[in-house]
Amino acid sequence: MTSTEIALLLNDDTEQITRIGEIIGKKIPKKDDFSNLNEFERTFIYIDILEEGVANGGFIQFFFSSSGQFTHEIFHAYMAIKAEKTIDILTRAIYLFPQMPVPKDSRIRQAILMQKESNIDLWDALDTEFENNTEDIVQLVIDFVRTNSANFD
Repeated sequence: MTSTEIALLLNDDTEQITRIGEIIGKKIPKKDDFSNLNEFERTFIYIDILEEGVANGGFIQFFFSSSGQFTHEIFHAYMAIKAEKTIDILTRAIYLFPQMPVPKDSRIRQAILMQKESNIDLWDALDTEFENNTEDIVQLVIDFVRTNSANFD
């Protein structure tokens, strides 16, 4: 039995997510370097990045930080777990940028965000919608890991 399969046996969903995150985290040699992870493990990490980023400062903070470089990978991660409501919210956040794809370079993203202060109400509305989203991301992630457990560890 793999470490991930053992983690999935824990009684609490949050503990399962935390333990799986710890297992995957050991494969990350430095911040934002996911080269040692397979696509399934990256999906898990990308979802964690957005959830943490928006919870700790909203979408503006997420896009302003280095995490914003993974915007499109994060979008695909939510598609992989079939988080339709979150995909809708993230899509609207992405479309607040005047160019596609959202730039990987943080300086470019930051300059855009500094110019877009007039959209603060739109950003705030997306933050509120994300915070009030009833979609059970934890359960969707656990289901994704369980379905693809052979690709973890």
